[in-house]
Amino acid sequence: MSEEEVPVAIEAEGSGPHAEAALSDADLEHLLEALIFASPAPVSLARLRQLTNIRETSHLEDALARLSARYEGRGIALTHVSGGYQLRTASRFAPYVQELVAGRPVRLSRAQLETLAIIAYRQPITRPEIDDIRGVDSSGTLRVLLERNLVRVLGKREEVGRPILYGTTKEFLDFFSLADLRELPTLREYAELSQESQSQLAAIDAEAETEAEEPEPPHSD
Repeated sequence: MSEEEVPVAIEAEGSGPHAEAALSDADLEHLLEALIFASPAPVSLARLRQLTNIRETSHLEDALARLSARYEGRGIALTHVSGGYQLRTASRFAPYVQELVAGRPVRLSRAQLETLAIIAYRQPITRPEIDDIRGVDSSGTLRVLLERNLVRVLGKREEVGRPILYGTTKEFLDFFSLADLRELPTLREYAELSQESQSQLAAIDAEAETEAEEPEPPHSD
């Protein structure tokens, strides 16, 4: 029996379709691949433990690492995002897939990106504090971000008027392919972007602003 085929015992907590079974390393990878593929949202490690009945977290982490390595250089990648694992299109092919599934990619305007960045780095934060940083009224932009579920209400600050506190959501992490907020680039990293990268960002912002200003086609009766 090869090293790859060493069976992994499943310590079942109850009776299920795979109780008291044993999986080889290869089968465990295939099982994890099937579970992650079938899930519409990132699957957490805790959920994978529950679904596989494997208590040893290290077994799952090792299998996920091997599975991730198998996808390297392919059109699909296993990513750790929003606190879980998900199979996603490789970033270099994203524009083609976006054209297939949506026609036009979903983009945020410069004002939305600016407001979202302030919230991401300064949360929990109130709307007056956002307005103070941006120098303009952010109520409309904030409403859009709430509707898109990129921002959520965290509560109210214990002060006069009890202003609402805002923070980012799991969907925010998913949208930007972040495992958690610690993966946000530092301000220094952003400042050190090459001139070419800054030009590309400016072009994306300009295109997003143009799309946002385009009038909707007239409705026919």
